[in-house]
Amino acid sequence: MASQSDPITFLRYIDLDRCMGCGTCESVCDFIHDGKPFIKIYETSIGVKIPLSCMHCSKAPCIEVCPTGAMRRDESGAVYVDPMKCIGCMACLYACPFGVPELDPDLRVSTKCDLCMDLRRQGLEPACYAMCPARAIIYGEPRKVSDEIRHRRAEQLVRARLEGMITLG
Repeated sequence: MASQSDPITFLRYIDLDRCMGCGTCESVCDFIHDGKPFIKIYETSIGVKIPLSCMHCSKAPCIEVCPTGAMRRDESGAVYVDPMKCIGCMACLYACPFGVPELDPDLRVSTKCDLCMDLRRQGLEPACYAMCPARAIIYGEPRKVSDEIRHRRAEQLVRARLEGMITLG
């Protein structure tokens, strides 16, 4: 098992410029996790729909504040909850800048996205990434994810320049 300081070997990034708010990620997560989606679509006050899920932070505040060590990082770098150690204190929720962890009302322990740990153990990818029709979710090794983000931004700059919207020096 990875510690808080071990390198993250896989990242998930949600490109909000590509996301169309269709809800596919939420639906597949809901299906995979028996009616408890860990990525959810929220509609903002201006009508824009965006997905919100655990960011699996490199310096995860939820791991730092967990008094029992229930919040952990797996060998790929994903942050997950060990339900056998969780006491349901919700320190993780208060520490998370996105308010992501939730208290399962039946089990009385925190729950959150674990990047489809069971699927990844079978050599598969997280369901939200695999099913996103807009390819708004990028998943993979940090270098691959960073390269893809930069490639997308370069494409945006070129399109904007060609459309005459900006002038590059």
